[in-house]
Amino acid sequence: MFGVLNVVEAWNEISWADAIPFTLTLIGLYWVKVKIDTRAGLGKRKSRELKKIIVDAIVEGHRQAHNK
Repeated sequence: MFGVLNVVEAWNEISWADAIPFTLTLIGLYWVKVKIDTRAGLGKRKSRELKKIIVDAIVEGHRQAHNK
């Protein structure tokens, strides 16, 4: 909790001259993260497949619970 407060204080104290490059750096790092995830197979398609597997497991568990 205290770490979050320090981050908020730091963000409030940053000047515009420093905030713009900092924000651009964060955007760049996020873009690199997305590229790495995509190359590792963690993109939207894999996410959809994982979601479908989870939903199917929940539905199957629900059916089994009510059939007993």
